[in-house]
Amino acid sequence: MLTLCLLLDETGIAVMGLLAGTMHECGHLIAVLLTGFSPKRIAFEMTGIRMEHPLSRLTNRKEAVVLLAGSMVNFIMLPVCFFMGWQAFGAAHLVLGVMNLMPFQGLDGGKLLSLLLTRFFSLYKSEKILKIIQIVLNIFISIICILLFYHGQGNPTMLVLCIYLWVSIF
Repeated sequence: MLTLCLLLDETGIAVMGLLAGTMHECGHLIAVLLTGFSPKRIAFEMTGIRMEHPLSRLTNRKEAVVLLAGSMVNFIMLPVCFFMGWQAFGAAHLVLGVMNLMPFQGLDGGKLLSLLLTRFFSLYKSEKILKIIQIVLNIFISIICILLFYHGQGNPTMLVLCIYLWVSIF
């Protein structure tokens, strides 16, 4: 799928997204290493990388730092890219950084919100609150996508994003 996407993309946007995504994931990896852990296993998945830690678990604070590190790399790269005249690459970093902080399961923002909610509520109640937030936010995002398509401004990526977000909820 990735190979096909890269072959068919004549704009170079897919390559920029892939590079921004790789830098994002390196931010997570560096943060894990700085916490004193080294991943037992790294698995590359469609939505990013998954790191399996040793039996000892990160504290919630360290886990939050690791989760934020990916988007922080993207936000640090944003002004660097614009200064260098690489606006499209900067935009890829911005979109990736913001998207990953959205409060959906599987994304860094969803994991962060889950960590926060479990400090104040039971796991069951935290999951319910997170699901409600995800549904409300996804309704809003879906309406925006539908309106953009209706006015001729939509693109297939937006449709894939909406489908992915709905699937991640259920």
